[in-house]
Amino acid sequence: MHPRASRAIVAVAGIVLAQAWILAGGQDKAVSGKPAGKAMQVQQAPQKGAAPPAPGCGKPFVVPDESFRVLDGVRDASVWVGDIDSGLLGGFDPFDIYVVTGRLYAPFQLKQGKLGRDNFRKYTANNYNTVRQGPLTLSDQRPRGDLPFTQDERRFTLKVTGIQPSTFGRDTITVQLCW
Repeated sequence: MHPRASRAIVAVAGIVLAQAWILAGGQDKAVSGKPAGKAMQVQQAPQKGAAPPAPGCGKPFVVPDESFRVLDGVRDASVWVGDIDSGLLGGFDPFDIYVVTGRLYAPFQLKQGKLGRDNFRKYTANNYNTVRQGPLTLSDQRPRGDLPFTQDERRFTLKVTGIQPSTFGRDTITVQLCW
């Protein structure tokens, strides 16, 4: 047998045996500092940002209508804003806002983008990964509101602090994430 091939086989066999030994609870006291138990206890490294932040709110940000945007500071969560149908003389028709969270990965592939109501419903309906939380319905009579939601067993609130209807431009809302 070729010397390189035999070294590779020995290396692979060593890795396989080491993994089996570790899974069987064969960690040495000198290596881990703890005695090996009957069953291996999996210790996870602390996740980045694992400690919940002190209660507060982030900086307000603007989201255009018929679009989505990632919620910074929350794993796999985005806000989606429906069409704000503003009138020529001011005001606007009722519209919905949702927070969309992902179970395994981000609900949308991009950080932000345009997404109409019909495509939003098609994309989030019957999709195992996406969870729609809401809606928060806003109107002329109710131009502000809060949308509480959860992700990773943590509670957050998306606060709508203002709506900027535009007769000839793109309508927007100003929101703030609180925890």
